[in-house]
Amino acid sequence: MGKIAGFWPTRLVHVSISVSGLLAPMAVAGNAAAQVEAPAPDVHPIAPQGRHGSAFVDPLGFALFGPRLGFELGSGRFTFAVHGRWFNAGLLARNLFLNSGDSFAFSYGGGLRARYFFADDLSGTHLGIAAEYLHTRIDTASTRTRSISSYIVPYAEAGYRIPLDPSFYADASAGVGYARRLSGSVEDLPGGSSASLFQAQDRSTVYGTASLELGLYF
Repeated sequence: MGKIAGFWPTRLVHVSISVSGLLAPMAVAGNAAAQVEAPAPDVHPIAPQGRHGSAFVDPLGFALFGPRLGFELGSGRFTFAVHGRWFNAGLLARNLFLNSGDSFAFSYGGGLRARYFFADDLSGTHLGIAAEYLHTRIDTASTRTRSISSYIVPYAEAGYRIPLDPSFYADASAGVGYARRLSGSVEDLPGGSSASLFQAQDRSTVYGTASLELGLYF
């Protein structure tokens, strides 16, 4: 019985060690499988916000029909814009509208424009239609008179917009339209009395134009 009593504890120790040895690799394997099978965290990148419009200036207008300042609203492929023009600051405007001895008083324009872009982010190739109201005042010093005219100018355009970074862009466009006079009159300047002898010159004509807009997206 002494031998038997000594045998069972030893045997139980061996069995316990064997079972523990089998269970340890199984636990390690189970932990590894749990690590492998754990789902990746549900993380989605934040999509960039869409462009909703821009503010722009057109410095090329100093060489043509006056610089412009405008604002554009839209999304996807369509935009609508409003702009103002400082007409008498344009070099081509002075060459076409002024005779020898004439000078501009403050003259201006204001217009609306709609554009369709071939890309969804308000960039790349675009087509557009626009209409502008133009108000001119031309002074003639020799007769002390001022000629005042207003025009409506519808036109079509095409161009290409290049994003310079996520916020800024350059946009080159060319267009063709027709300037139609709405009204014209002549009035005396201080010291003048001969306005009734003159008529405002009608400068209605087909014309071509171009622009180079530098803009800021928002």
